[in-house]
Amino acid sequence: MFGFDPLTVSAVMVLASAGAGGPCSMAQPAKIHVTPSTQDVNFVTNMTLAQMQNQKTDTINPHSFNGVSVTQGYAEGAISIKASVSLDAAKLHGVPAACLWYKQINVGFDIEPNVYIAKEVYQDLCMRKAVMAHEMKHVNTDKKVVNSFSQHIGQKLYSELKTRGLVVGPVPLDQVQSVADRMKQTALQIIEMEQTRFTLLRRDAQAQIDTKEEYDRVAAQCPHFRLPR
Repeated sequence: MFGFDPLTVSAVMVLASAGAGGPCSMAQPAKIHVTPSTQDVNFVTNMTLAQMQNQKTDTINPHSFNGVSVTQGYAEGAISIKASVSLDAAKLHGVPAACLWYKQINVGFDIEPNVYIAKEVYQDLCMRKAVMAHEMKHVNTDKKVVNSFSQHIGQKLYSELKTRGLVVGPVPLDQVQSVADRMKQTALQIIEMEQTRFTLLRRDAQAQIDTKEEYDRVAAQCPHFRLPR
């Protein structure tokens, strides 16, 4: 099995200080952690060319409509995004109210890359190397996009939550639970919105790889390779 260097783990920690004045203050600064990681690349080489043509991919075919294109390999990267939000609270002395604040927000990106290479292609040493190098461009693009977006989503969370209030209160005790639920839901909704942006950004970055020029470059490396009839 071929290995792949783990994605460099990066974290964004945003410190949110309590506002000056007022009865509410945080015991500790709020922390936002965004951690990307990746699994080893899983190479699948037992699929024939005929079987591979029946696989659905989201690649936009760059060839003209009057030609015949053959899929010799493709990359499939499953990216999962998990998030958790924790709050803290403190009851005000002598008052039936409490202060609430964001304690920690964790966002994790996990890439599970799979590269499929047709059996006939894999058996040809030259074409195997050429196709594998092309598909690894897709794997590395996912890595770059996730690393870049990790920085973005940490900053976005901080700025969006700061405008609404990183510290909330005083809140009447009978409203603490509903306010806490809203605070958690808001953070998760921001993450969900950014996840939609991430999907489009990733798709656009991947589309930049699958050009006619790139396909021609890959084919030119192995001029003696012939596809089976």
